[in-house]
Amino acid sequence: MNDQERDILRRTILELLIKKEDHYTRLEKKVCASCHCFATTNTFKSQLHYLLKNKYITRITRGVYQITSKGETYSALLSL
Repeated sequence: MNDQERDILRRTILELLIKKEDHYTRLEKKVCASCHCFATTNTFKSQLHYLLKNKYITRITRGVYQITSKGETYSALLSL
């Protein structure tokens, strides 16, 4: 997976969370169905972990995630 593909997956996850908080399973299904050939369960999981580790998203309850203000800023940068 190259940097551009990683950025696309991260942006896709963040854009879904900007709309509303969501559950892991629904996020995974939406991202993997995004028609990107590199969007798999494993690539989704690794990018979600990256976003969590860097505090772009937060887990509010078991399996439910929401975007942080830092994540909103990061998403805007990815969209440029």
